[in-house]
Amino acid sequence: MTNLIFHNPELSEEMYRKFADFIYRQSGINLGDNKQELVKTRFSKRIRLLGLKSFEEYYDYVIRQRHPEELTNMIDAISTNYTFFFREKDHFDFLSSEAIPEILQTKKRQGLRKVRAWCAAASTGEEPYTIMICLREGIDAGWDIRLLATDISTKVLKKAQAGVYEKKQIATVSQDLQQKYFDSFVDETGEVKYKVKPILQQSLYFRYFNLMTPQFPFKGKFDFIFCRNVMIYFDRPTQDALTEKMLNFIEPGGYLFVGHSETLGGRAKERVKMMGPACYKKLR
Repeated sequence: MTNLIFHNPELSEEMYRKFADFIYRQSGINLGDNKQELVKTRFSKRIRLLGLKSFEEYYDYVIRQRHPEELTNMIDAISTNYTFFFREKDHFDFLSSEAIPEILQTKKRQGLRKVRAWCAAASTGEEPYTIMICLREGIDAGWDIRLLATDISTKVLKKAQAGVYEKKQIATVSQDLQQKYFDSFVDETGEVKYKVKPILQQSLYFRYFNLMTPQFPFKGKFDFIFCRNVMIYFDRPTQDALTEKMLNFIEPGGYLFVGHSETLGGRAKERVKMMGPACYKKLR
């Protein structure tokens, strides 16, 4: 029997630059100068699956020949998705104890009973489902609650929509909340899995969305937005432009949550008040 040996093609500096420039234009992700090995490893897998021989052929296939399905796979391959339930817990503590009660008081004064929120980096679902837990725990029945959860990766969105997790993935969820919002079952391999209950999915809408979209298509504004651990992949001008666009779609007095390693710059600093680490209240 002949052994099949796959040799990874070489990625030249020139081709790396072409891929990096294209990915920046498409997604805003700034690969910089130190991600060449990461690109080589992840794109090599796509090249083998497509039966191609080089990065040049892959570039031609995706970009010049315009295969949109492979463009999606390319972005999926380069996106780093790491999250867990109640990640950066102080944000969710603030959301539950301060932000939600204040939003409800404002809505009642306005004669409204609706709350709108956006999770702009849904990944595999842990963050938006955590937000929904906070909303369900903090708001009485009868309110119109809607949470939009978006991501640029269709692969992670499929997992998020399924809402199925392993025991270790929900370890950060308290036992009472696990019982309230998850159903356990045994899959075909005999492993115990946990599926979110319908109450968390009823008002949660997963959608593909590219944050580099020039004009956001939303008809209304949000009471708060979570956009955490995304902007670290963008350069400062892109971060500032994205922050401005998000603030334009937050209600006055609403909140913007970003990652703990992220900061607001540009004109955005004049439009917000810092309420805690990486948590900002829109002033105007």
